[in-house]
Amino acid sequence: MVRSRAGTAWRRSMRWAAVAVLGASAALVGAGPASAAEADITGGSLTWGFKASFRNYVKTGNGNPPIAASNGATINADGTFTFPSTGGTHDAATGTTSAEYGGAIVFSYPAHFFTIKLANPTVSVSGGTTALKADVDLTSTAAEPVSVRQATIATLSGSTGGGDGTVTGTNLAATLTTAGASAFNGFYAAGDALDPLSFTFTTGGDVEPAGPAVTVTPASGLDPAGATITVQGSGFDPEANNAAGFYLSFGPKVAEHWANSSVLQVTKWINKTNEPTEARDRLAADGTFSTTLPISAVYTDRNGDQIDCTAVQCYVITFAARGSADRSQDTFTPVTFATTGGPGGGDADQRITATVTGGPLTLGVAGNTVALPAVSNGEVASGALHDATVSDLRGTNAGWSLVGQVSDFASAGGGTIAADSLGWVPTATVVDDPLGGTPGVVTPGTAAAPGSGLGSARSLCTSATGASNGTFTCGAQLNLGVPASAVPGDYSATLTLTLS
Repeated sequence: MVRSRAGTAWRRSMRWAAVAVLGASAALVGAGPASAAEADITGGSLTWGFKASFRNYVKTGNGNPPIAASNGATINADGTFTFPSTGGTHDAATGTTSAEYGGAIVFSYPAHFFTIKLANPTVSVSGGTTALKADVDLTSTAAEPVSVRQATIATLSGSTGGGDGTVTGTNLAATLTTAGASAFNGFYAAGDALDPLSFTFTTGGDVEPAGPAVTVTPASGLDPAGATITVQGSGFDPEANNAAGFYLSFGPKVAEHWANSSVLQVTKWINKTNEPTEARDRLAADGTFSTTLPISAVYTDRNGDQIDCTAVQCYVITFAARGSADRSQDTFTPVTFATTGGPGGGDADQRITATVTGGPLTLGVAGNTVALPAVSNGEVASGALHDATVSDLRGTNAGWSLVGQVSDFASAGGGTIAADSLGWVPTATVVDDPLGGTPGVVTPGTAAAPGSGLGSARSLCTSATGASNGTFTCGAQLNLGVPASAVPGDYSATLTLTLS
């Protein structure tokens, strides 16, 4: 018989890379003593989808089911997941938080050799840095299971708010860490953007707001030509940032907004000592303020670029003054403008954006045993190799090659048939892309006759650089020439397929 051993070396090297990085990440996790200001978390929930493109990829696989929820976690109608609160602590004075949530999500794709379990996420806030931790179990058919507990898999950014014992973070930007990238089989790179994350939790008693909160009146339906809005805030710390206060601005949200104020339309400086002017206002001792901002939908920023807040979302933004790295004063409150158009119709455009991250290069085989028919000495035994499926989802058109090599055949009675006695006639086809992508090109390898066959590595199929994206099926007719000198008996060998 012929046994196919597809992709073993690739899976093993991938797994051990994951072990090394995840182990290092786990070593960073620790817990310190609770401070007197900490309050116990008694309820809440966390909603996250990890990454929509990854969910869509796993759903196409052969998991049973591909994605499953357990231990209290649920799958929402939009495909994201909700985890219930299981406790933790929150310090309203410093913002230090360990908000713990329970439940597990399992991503299963046996044909691509992995199962990933994501469980017990924790939102951790310490020293102004917000991170997402989780338990991750990565298993493969090529190595022993690996488990880490409360590894930092993503960093979070955005504003939180609340009061009366409730803290909420909505649509926080999530960025994959090195540990997170390894935990998810290297499908995505450290620094890649993940789905936004939202959470809420409540504490057992009344606490001060965990951070600043802002309300805007009116916040929607504003005249695009210009309007004056009233902005009120609470929960700001008059002594933060060496009492320098914060800036109150209007414009789009950009990366490192505290260092890119040139894109903003208007800015006021708020602190505890300012006298109110058009450019300044005062923060009360209890952390509250009320002021106005004149804004319009379209303006030219200080870079000379036109900003249209009917085409991009704009916000009333607060952030620590004088370029401070303190992010505890950050808030983003969305503002929208009325659409215009005469009676009887009009146009309304929406700009659609999407991120394509690329996927893996994978090999799958339909079976692992081929039984050739019994033949006499001097004859040829023929059979079909199980089809091999190559999926190149990298999006780079970098090309690939699938080669095969067989060991010598041996029988229990001590008989041997040389590996070169096995030849093949390769075939290769392109699998249609149901999403209408441009198909790649695959080329079958050269036929090899018994006697000059697979004792050395030979190509089963290849796809050249520039045309390798897509999914392909490669197969072959196997032809084993049985020498006249072969000792009768049952023979077997191992055929190894290697994708690179």
